[in-house]
Amino acid sequence: MDYVGLYRKFPVNRDLTRDERAQQLRQGIRLEVEPAYQLSVIRSNSTYLELVDKFYPWKGLGTTFLFSIIAACLGVIGFVLIETLHSIGQPDELPLWFLLFTTGLFGAVIAIMVWLLRKESFAYTHYPIRLNRSTRMIHVFRVDGTVLSVKWDDVFFCLIHAGQGFWNIVGHVLDKDGKTIKETFPLPVFNGGSEVAKDQLRQYWEFVRRYMEEGPKDAAQRVEFLIPIATRRETLAEGFHRMHAEGGSNVIMSVIFAALAAAAAPGRWFAVRTSKIPQWPEEIEASCQPPANDPFAIGMQPVLVV
Repeated sequence: MDYVGLYRKFPVNRDLTRDERAQQLRQGIRLEVEPAYQLSVIRSNSTYLELVDKFYPWKGLGTTFLFSIIAACLGVIGFVLIETLHSIGQPDELPLWFLLFTTGLFGAVIAIMVWLLRKESFAYTHYPIRLNRSTRMIHVFRVDGTVLSVKWDDVFFCLIHAGQGFWNIVGHVLDKDGKTIKETFPLPVFNGGSEVAKDQLRQYWEFVRRYMEEGPKDAAQRVEFLIPIATRRETLAEGFHRMHAEGGSNVIMSVIFAALAAAAAPGRWFAVRTSKIPQWPEEIEASCQPPANDPFAIGMQPVLVV
C-alpha cells in the first residue's frame, strides 16, 4: 500500500532528477503496449474521463490500523486505572504518578493517531481526477479539498519510485524554468518495483493518453466495470469488492486479499460514512458538459461495481 501524497507529501520545490527525465511518459507518443484501465474509472464520455485517486482501493485500511492502536492504548490506560484503584490501601499500592504518566503517554499516542485518522476519515470519500479532452485540461481534487487545474500539455508525466518498493505515475507541474517542480499529483495506479510492474503502469498511462489524444472510443470499449461514486457513497459490499479486486486472478492472492478486505471493511465503512462526497466547482462542471445522446458516455448513471 502506497500512501505517499496522503500521509506524506511528494517533495516539491526541487529540480527534476535524472531518473525522472529517463522515465518520462511523453504526450503525443504512442507506446506499443495494450492499454489497461485498472478499475479506476468513475465516468467517461466524449468530453471528460473521471478517475479515482490512488488511495481509493485501500481506503479504510489505515483507519482500521489506527483504530487498533487507539483501542490498544485505551486498553492499557483502562488496565492501569483499574489496577491503581484496586491497589489503594494495599502494601503494593500503585503511585498516582504512574497512572498520570501512563495516561499522558498513551493519551499522546491516541492524539497522534486521531490526527492521522483525519487523513482518511472525516475527509473526502475520494479525490477524483478529471481529464477534459475538449479543453485539454486536467482537474485534480487535492486532499485538502482545493482543486488544481493545469493544461494537459504542460504537465511532465513520469514514473517515480515513491518508496516502500512502489512505482507511481505522477504528473509534475513545473515552474517557468521547465525544471523546478512546483506540485506533484499521482495518477490512480501504483505498482511494485519490477520491470513487469512498470510495464503495467505504462499500460495504464497509454489508456489515459489515448483518451486525451486519440478520442473516447477506445476507453468506452475497454472499460467493463465502473466505480459509481461520483454522486454517492459506496456500499459496504462495493468497498469490499474493490479492495478484493487488488488480489487479481491468482487464487492464493485472491484469498489473501479477501481476508484483508474483510478485516478492513469496518474501517472502510467508517472512513466513507464520515467523509464528504467531493464537489467540483461550478466553472469546471460548466466546462465539462458532454453532448446530448453521447454515444461514448459510460458511468453517467450509477452502476454496481463488481
